[in-house]
Parts: sequence; structure tokens; C-alpha cells
Amino acid sequence: MKQFIVLCSTILLGITIYNMIMGPADSSVINVVGDIWEQGIEVRTNNP
Repeated sequence: MKQFIVLCSTILLGITIYNMIMGPADSSVINVVGDIWEQGIEVRTNNP
């Protein structure tokens, strides 16, 4: 029974972390990193 509870909690934790990283919201990690990446490109192209 304990192993089943640990398995379920591990699966839920994985799903939660995945949603934080790849979620559709604007505050997800992948969107924030993409925005920072684009800002860095703009800074490098506008300043010779």
C-alpha cells in the first residue's frame, strides 16, 4: 500500500513539474526563457 501511495505521489509530482515548465500559461518556465532569449537577441542586434 505504501508503494502505491509513493507511486501516485511521484506521478502527480511529475505532472505538476511538467505543467510548471511546459504549461500554456504566460508564466511557465519555457515562455519566460523564450522571452528572455528574444530580448537578448534584440539587444545584440540593435547594439553593434
